[in-house]
This record gives sequence, structure tokens and C-alpha cells, in this order.
Amino acid sequence: MTPRRPRLSDTDFRQAIDDAKDRHRLSDIIGRRTKLKRRGAREMVGLCPFHTEKTPSFEVNDDKGTYYCHGCGAGGDHMTFLTKADGMTFGQAFEALTGNVFPVVSEAERVQRKQQAAEATERRIRAGRRVWSAAVPATGTLAEVYLRERGIRMRLPDTVRFAWLDYFDQETGKVIHHDVPAVVCALQDGDGAVVGVQRIYLSADGKTKLDVPKPKLSLGIIVGSAFRPAGHDIGIETTAIVCEGPEDGLTLAQELVLPVLVACGTSLMPRISLPVTIDAVIVAGDNNAPGRAAVTETEEAFGAKGIDTRAIFPEDGFKDWNDQLRGVRS
Repeated sequence: MTPRRPRLSDTDFRQAIDDAKDRHRLSDIIGRRTKLKRRGAREMVGLCPFHTEKTPSFEVNDDKGTYYCHGCGAGGDHMTFLTKADGMTFGQAFEALTGNVFPVVSEAERVQRKQQAAEATERRIRAGRRVWSAAVPATGTLAEVYLRERGIRMRLPDTVRFAWLDYFDQETGKVIHHDVPAVVCALQDGDGAVVGVQRIYLSADGKTKLDVPKPKLSLGIIVGSAFRPAGHDIGIETTAIVCEGPEDGLTLAQELVLPVLVACGTSLMPRISLPVTIDAVIVAGDNNAPGRAAVTETEEAFGAKGIDTRAIFPEDGFKDWNDQLRGVRS
């Protein structure tokens, strides 16, 4: 376990990180590594600095403070880019953002960006809650069919629902598939409020994911929130498991008697807002190089907040926890 420091509250910790990121445009930081061109009012695009490509598929959004590559799946924020592209530790990235290493935006621009971000956040929360409110309990639906196919035998928690949803093209916004069955997982903040959803789009019989490049899509507040596969209430537990992916989360909740917090992507594992009762975290990573790198980053981030951490991985030969549950070797 990493040495324990006096714990910062999630609010104070996130505020310190957000203030540091607000001082800089993400495009200024990423622009050192790849040439970016503006596309539309909010996004910039360029060749991905994480893999070789000839056609730009790497997008940067300064309003959201995020980047994403449609080619290799790399994504994150200021902190993620500095740790992955520049090889900095979490602490070094924070120091760089609070210093004068990168261009600093004006106070007026920061105020404007904060106001726009607050308005956008509220819109995203409302959109996620609309989907969640319209969804129905998963038991007896194609959501249950899918999860049983994935080896989940536990009683399905009330944080999992089912809905028929349109599947949109993520770039154009056009509907590609109408009325697709989908698992809907509630995303909750540290206080337990539902602030978004992650949707797993399914095949017509519900046994597999929909055959599209991105069958899992999130809506609402993604950074900091988590899917809780054991249910809405963490209770009085002081230790939680952190992982990535609803299937792995449900697997761990089924196999281990501990609360589980699931991020919508490995790059978001370090950003999960923990309930106030949690002072130790078990980081459950994938059994590959990206998974181990994500665990290291997550342990460092939580360690900086005074949280005890330790890492666990699936047995050799299994890529993730759900594959191990089903006996599917990589």
C-alpha cells in the first residue's frame, strides 16, 4: 500500500485539480505534441500523438478540457495527457499546471469558461437523468439476458435498468439505428446522486453487444462519477474496489463482498469521487500493459488524497475480470 497522507476531501481535491486545469487551454498543451486544426466552434483535430495514423482522428475540446482519439481510443484531460504523453507523475503534472510551464489564459476568459462549463454541465446532467428516468428495471428484460450471458448470476442491482434507445453517430449526431435494446447503468457522484448514465447497446436478442465501433456510450457527467454495481448505497464500508467497465464491476461485486465503483474508461479511474466513508481502495486493473499503467496512475492519484491503495489483477491468461469469470482466455 502507498503511504497514507492526511486525506483531502473529494471536493477540495477536485477543486485544486480543476483550478489548475482552468489556467491552461488543453490545446496549448497538446499542440506541443501534434499540430491541431480547428473544426467547428468547439473542437480541434489532428494526428494522434499516441499511435501512427495518416488521417486525423484525434479531437481536442477546450470547452470540456478533454481529448479523444477515434482511432486508438486514447482519451482524457490535462492530467491524463501529461502523465501519458509526457511521462509525468500525477504530482508532476499538477505542479506543471500550477506553474508557468504552459501559456496561462486570462482571468476574464477563465470566468467565461467556468460559466459556460457550468451551463453545459447542467444540460448534460438533465440529459442523463431523462434517460435514466425513462428506463425500466432490468429484471426480465434483454438487459438481464445480456448480463446472464456474461456470467452475472447475482440479483441485478437497482443501478441497472433497461431501455429502447436510438443509436447516434457520434460525429454527425444522425440516428444510425432506431429503438435498440440497451443496458442503462446509473452514474453517481460521491454523494450518490445520479448525474449520468452509461448505455450498453445490445443485439436484437440481447446476447451480445450491438455490432458497432462504440457499443458503449456515456451521457451526463462522466468525470468523477461512477457506476455502483452493488446498488445505490455504499453503507458504512471503508474500503471500495475501483475498476473500469460495467461487466467487470458486476463481476467483482458478485465475487467479492465489497462495494465497487466503476469508471467509464481507464483514464477516468483516478478521477472517481469516493464516498466520504472510504479511506482505502483496491484498484482492479486489466491484465495488460494499458491496464497496469492505469492502475499505477490511479494508485498515485488516490495516494495523493491520503487514500490507502493496493492493486489486484486477473489470473495470467485472462484479460479482464469478466473474462476470468467466464473462463475466456486471451
